[in-house]
Formats: sequence, structure tokens, C-alpha cells
Amino acid sequence: MSLQSLFQQKSHIESGKKCASMLLSASVLALVAIGAQPQQTTPVTTSTALAKARELRASHHSDAAESLLRPYLVTQPNDVEALTLLGQLRIDQGDQEGAEKLFITALSLSPNSIAPNLAMGDLLLSVHRNPEAMDRFETVLAITPTNSDARRGELAAATELALSARSSGHPEVALQVLQHARTKLTDDPKLLLELGIEATELYLYPEAEDALNTARKLMPNDPGILYALARLETERQHLPAAEVDFRTYLAAQPADASAHFGLGHVLAMELRTDEARVEFESSIQLQPAQTESYFQIGQIELDAHRDAKAESFFLKTLERDPTHGGALTGLGVLAFRAKDYAKAERYLTAAEKTAPNYGPAHYYRGLALAHMGRKDEGQAELREATKLGSANHSPQLSPQTP
Repeated sequence: MSLQSLFQQKSHIESGKKCASMLLSASVLALVAIGAQPQQTTPVTTSTALAKARELRASHHSDAAESLLRPYLVTQPNDVEALTLLGQLRIDQGDQEGAEKLFITALSLSPNSIAPNLAMGDLLLSVHRNPEAMDRFETVLAITPTNSDARRGELAAATELALSARSSGHPEVALQVLQHARTKLTDDPKLLLELGIEATELYLYPEAEDALNTARKLMPNDPGILYALARLETERQHLPAAEVDFRTYLAAQPADASAHFGLGHVLAMELRTDEARVEFESSIQLQPAQTESYFQIGQIELDAHRDAKAESFFLKTLERDPTHGGALTGLGVLAFRAKDYAKAERYLTAAEKTAPNYGPAHYYRGLALAHMGRKDEGQAELREATKLGSANHSPQLSPQTP
């Protein structure tokens, strides 16, 4: 029986029930109106369907969530939020290709919508398509610079891309990536730390100082920032500042062998050899395979003319690194002191091959050659030592790295 027939039958009821009949007829008319205009319920249906689908996804009922979304998208195929949510369900189901297609559709409908940009960015990040992922996160950051998900994604993509560039032998590309990311994340201490480290490695000291000091203002007690600053200050010969930062770092990370070595290196350059030796020994105690710490102690013993002890530490260094230019030079100096010039020349020639810019190797080889009667060769070596600065060059590219 139709709703209209029902209404007509109710009109013949006795007058004592007329009021009830009128109420019923009003209800029936309302139902007819709702049935005739289903589009008026769409806002409620949209909100309810998406909210319920999100709840189902959060509780790991992906199939149920999809069953709710699919019929909804048949009637609302251009709903960006629904397309994005269905794409996220595809990721949960392991269908990355299907998810990407849905995100692309959503972005084609609304290129600046936050949800599909973040979802697409996360998908691209997960498969290491970092430049594309950064584009998506930066679209969001242009709209809402404080969006935590976009900031997190931009940082992750930029640091991974920089690491990949560095590992493949392109540190200048790594620097460019981090410089670009800084224009989007101006106040992110982790990004500033990565930029400072990369700039230090490329000897761009002013940029490194700017990045690391800005990072320290944002996170004053962060151990990683303190360590990076201490290394930079050591390279720039800002030794008092380096000592302070190494000690502050070690107060928080006392078991870091590399930091003990770094502090020892600073103290050795300040000619505080007894204090330096304590730090080198701490480094070895914490991590016995500390090639550079053995070498530095050997150098302290060499400078103090405790030749037997120096030889022992140089030999330990070579056990761990047979091509260590500093240790080979040290043994050459010891042989020179013992007036065994041929032996000294052999050690020093080997040192020059592995550390060609290490001035002391050229200097002592020049002296040894002169004593062997090869004066022209000796003079050439002494000139090279003078050019390099015989007293001021380390045999290692990074003297703070054990």
C-alpha cells in the first residue's frame, strides 16, 4: 500500500480520532518529502561514512572500511577525502600502485589539498622517491608551515636524499639538498645539524658555524649538536671553545670513545700532553680498536724522547692500519734517531705513499737521504716539507676520527 493511500484511509476515521489522524498524516508527508529529496541527507551521510571508515581503518578493519567507501564513491566520485582514505587502505593492503593512482586522482581534483599531499608524500618517502616526496611535503608547508606531518616528512626525505648523495661520492649535492630543505624548515635543529656537519666536511666553515650555532640556540643541550660544534671548533683551531664543548658532551655521554679522542686531540694541540694522554687512554679503554689513539700516544712518547714506548704504540697502530702515514713516519723518525738511515728512508717512503701531504715524512726523509749521500733528492724533500709545513700537518684527513 502506498504512502498516499494510507493517508486517504486515515481521512475517514471518526472525528474522535481526528487529531491523531492529522499527526500521522504530517509524519507521512515528511517521510514522502525525505524520500523524494535524498540529496538533502548527503552532508550527514558523507560525514558519517568517512568518520566510520576512518574508525574501521584505525581498528585494522580495512575490508569493512572499503565496503563502506566504495558505494559512497559511486555516488561521490570526486570526493578528495574519500579517495585519499581509500588510497591509504590500499597501502594497508600492500597495494602501493593502487594507492598511488588514487592519490594522483585526488590531487588532480584538488592539487593543494593537505590530506592527499601528505599521503602521497608518505608513500613516495617509503619507496625512497625522495625528491618527489619533498615536492608533496613542500606543497603543504607552503600552506601551513607548522604542519607537523609535513615537517617530519620533509626532514626525513631531505636527510635520506643527502645521505644517498654523500654515499655515492657527491657531497656537494648533499649540501645543496640540505640547503634547499633549510628554506622550508628554517627552525628545525636536526636539519641544521645535518647541514652543519655537511658544511664542515666541505670546509665551508662560516656556513657550518651559522647552522650549528642556530641549532644550539634551538636545542642548547643536544649532545649531537655539541659534538658537531666541538669538531668544527677543533678544525678552526678554536681550541678553548672546542674543549668546553667536548667536556659538556662527555658529561652527558661519558662512554663515547671518539669524544675522548677528540678532547685528547685538542689538549695535545694545546701541548697539555699529560691530560691528552689520559683522554687517549680512556678512548682505548672504551674501544680497544682505537687506531688514532694509539698513534697519538705514540706521538706524545716520541716528542718526549721515550723512544721504546713510542715504537710500541706505533707498531700497535700499524697492526690495525698497516698504511697509517703517521705511524710509519714515527717509526722512520725513530730509525733516524738510531742512525739507521736506510731503514728510516724505507719507512718514510712508505709514509709518503699513504700520506703525501704529511710534512714530517718529507722532512725526515730529506734528512735521511742527505745522510745517505743523496743530497739532491734530500733537498727536494726538504723543499716539499717546507711548502707543506712540516710541523703542522696531520697524517689523517680527519684527525678527530679514531
